[in-house]
Amino acid sequence: QAYRKSLVAAFSLSTMGHSVASLVSGCACISRVKPSEPEVLRSSAKQSPRSAPVLQDDLVPGPIDAQEDEADRELNLQAVVEDSESCEVVDGALRRECAEAVSFSAANSTELISAGSSSKPCFAGRWLVHRTEGDFNAFLIDMGQSWVIRTAARTLNYGLGKVQVRCEQISHNEFKFAKILTDPTMRESHIHVRVGEVELHFKDDIGRLTATSRWESDKVLRFDATADATSLPLTLLMYLTSEGEFVEEMISGRGTSVKYIFAAQN
Repeated sequence: QAYRKSLVAAFSLSTMGHSVASLVSGCACISRVKPSEPEVLRSSAKQSPRSAPVLQDDLVPGPIDAQEDEADRELNLQAVVEDSESCEVVDGALRRECAEAVSFSAANSTELISAGSSSKPCFAGRWLVHRTEGDFNAFLIDMGQSWVIRTAARTLNYGLGKVQVRCEQISHNEFKFAKILTDPTMRESHIHVRVGEVELHFKDDIGRLTATSRWESDKVLRFDATADATSLPLTLLMYLTSEGEFVEEMISGRGTSVKYIFAAQN
């Protein structure tokens, strides 16, 4: 009887040991199982805090990034072209708005011209495109823009009454520009210009650009730029007219010139 009891006890211990070993093995297997997607997302969210937004003029993309950006932009613009409401040619109401923009006060105009007459021009203020000059379609062809982008630009009337520039002038050689572009799929462009000091990286209606800046004369600020996606050259000039208008003139490598002419906003 004692012998029988010892055998039962030994069997019980063996069974318990096997159960513990199975439990440990099972736990090890569970630890090796890939966590579910929500758990991965929660874990990554805890480990990686949300990064701060990056301004466009802080980005220095490579050629491949620029080409992918242009492809995405064409798809977005194709949707804009197909949307008849988004693609109406400028109507009477918009033309009246542009006309109102032209009628800024003579005092403001005189102040801007006098500020620039002694040395460098004063670009400070808010500006809205109220007219354009030049063959924009030929210019866009020179800059290697696709049929989709050219069609969208023409349908949006090349930004008339839409393109806006805000300028904070820190000194005669330092400016902070913010620009609302013709392309409704693109964010506002920001450019911090220290004339002659730093290379600039920013977006415009023809895509991402890399540029240097210098004064061509006491009245004209010049940017020598290259389109990142196509490596085509571009010259951008900024100056004031005698009527107090702010002008952005763009000249392609083939010599095609177009102008955005801005009126000061109250």
